[in-house]
Amino acid sequence: MSMPAVLLGVDIVAADRLATAARRGGETFDRVMGGGGPTFSVKESFIKAVGGRPPGFSWHDFQETGERPSGWAGRLLDEAAAELIASTGLDLPGRAVFTVGGASEKAALVRLPPHAGRVTGAARWGHGSGLFVSLAIVYVRRKGTH
Repeated sequence: MSMPAVLLGVDIVAADRLATAARRGGETFDRVMGGGGPTFSVKESFIKAVGGRPPGFSWHDFQETGERPSGWAGRLLDEAAAELIASTGLDLPGRAVFTVGGASEKAALVRLPPHAGRVTGAARWGHGSGLFVSLAIVYVRRKGTH
């Protein structure tokens, strides 16, 4: 079986820049981001993967499922993460599967080939040396696959 098409996004953000944005955004930023820097960076990498913030975009378009990436998606994510780790010197221990919904799902479907399945995302992330770094892939998860 060949690997399905994927969309890829990477985000690297300075922690001090993010702290400034959090101060400006106050409670709204906290409510939307919940997990702070890592959550912001992961969602930014998903935004880049789907091609930007489409009309109707919501930060809630990307929601963690509690699953860990596995199968071909997990292997692809690990391979891409190894290159990012080598170039940044930072470990990316965080990893999770995400649902992709709303306007972001529609934007992904425009960029992915015809499909039968659910648009899904998987991400790895980490921080250190004053940076938050994340990597995300978006793909169509076919029934019975990871």
